[in-house]
Amino acid sequence: MKIVGIYLAAGNSGRMGTHKLALPVGTMTVGSLALETALKAPLDEIYVITTETDDADWLPAEMKSHAKCTIINCSATYEGQSESLRCGIQRAQADRADAVIVLLADQPFITVRMIEEMIACTKDNPTCRFVATTYDQSIMPPVLFSSSMYNELLSLRGDKGARAILQGDYLRKGKLLPCTDKRFVCDVDTEDDYQTLQEIAITK
Repeated sequence: MKIVGIYLAAGNSGRMGTHKLALPVGTMTVGSLALETALKAPLDEIYVITTETDDADWLPAEMKSHAKCTIINCSATYEGQSESLRCGIQRAQADRADAVIVLLADQPFITVRMIEEMIACTKDNPTCRFVATTYDQSIMPPVLFSSSMYNELLSLRGDKGARAILQGDYLRKGKLLPCTDKRFVCDVDTEDDYQTLQEIAITK
């Protein structure tokens, strides 16, 4: 079973006011933390989706050149987050991936175990169309999608994420994995978020 990661890194950092993925966290950057985790997880490949002009210099050279890592410059990210996802799904289709796990570059506290549990869940439930992380009954990344959902994901347009599909009766077609620690699913959007991230990194 081929499972790839779609690492969404094409946001405009509007609330931060600067390119947040390039902000330093110790010897790392905000955008490299979750990728480091993903590279340790049992994913066959990881597609890092960036804007058309982003050379991904916020990533360490060893990550950019990693055998499992492919940088994909998406030309239509200005049209909304769905375009970044579409770039990843199209590549997954071309590579005949059986499933994808959608990851956010600004979600630095995801763990290898979270990814492993999603993969184990989909292998144990082969008819399952998705496996989603939840916190406080809300769906959030990371989310695993089987190839049976690729066409639906490709139909998304504008500033919509996959969460637009995962609602109502559709939730019966997949599995929900509750997360009990909010830190694991939080993202870095503001100066306060970044300050909190730095404080946590110092205490580790």
